[in-house]
Amino acid sequence: MKIAVCDDELTVREQVSDIIKTYFDERKRNAELTLYESGRKMIEDEEAYDIIFLDIEMPEINGIETAEALRKWDVRSKIIYLTNYSNFKSHAYKVHAFDYLCKPIKEEEIYAVLNEAVRYLEEAEVSPEIFFKTSQGGINLRINEIYYFEYCARELSIVCERRRYTSASYSLKQLYEKLCRYHFEMPHKSFIVNMLHIKDIKGADIRMDNGDTVPLAQKRSVAFKNSFNDFLQTTFKLF
Repeated sequence: MKIAVCDDELTVREQVSDIIKTYFDERKRNAELTLYESGRKMIEDEEAYDIIFLDIEMPEINGIETAEALRKWDVRSKIIYLTNYSNFKSHAYKVHAFDYLCKPIKEEEIYAVLNEAVRYLEEAEVSPEIFFKTSQGGINLRINEIYYFEYCARELSIVCERRRYTSASYSLKQLYEKLCRYHFEMPHKSFIVNMLHIKDIKGADIRMDNGDTVPLAQKRSVAFKNSFNDFLQTTFKLF
């Protein structure tokens, strides 16, 4: 697993990294550990990590701003905040934080959160594949690759991070019945979205991690937002 620790305090970086190394050594598992003293350096590296321990109170760029930048290319990492304060739930919601640990850091707390994060990551690795007939030919797509579906002019668009496929072989109803078990929801009669890739919801706009905006119908707004909140609670373990 690739793990990063970002904290401007050397003693905290060393303490957390030593505990992480011991955790994985005890379980005879490999872990690649990278340490950062600033959010700026971490952003500049543009590396994706499985687990990130991220300080909130840092000079120049704080932990919330760092996470917002990281989420532009990394939506799957489990971000665990290190903080002296506990009142930042609304900020953690925006960047899909996994958990937070209050300083001073305790070994048993890091062990507990690593147990949870590793379990979630191992389960996520088994992402089902679905075969689609498209105008570009038959393709197999993993569930987590798909950002959303759009139905327009009797044609279905399958939107992934960097590519869009088209098909005239499916209806949204068929797809929703097949995909709703994988956290796909319909915010609008012409769209199905993968809630894993929702960046945030602003009024009637759903902003996706790839920069696209999907409309949220007024009559579906309350139910959709409730579903999304439930998804965040179970998937990202919001507190």
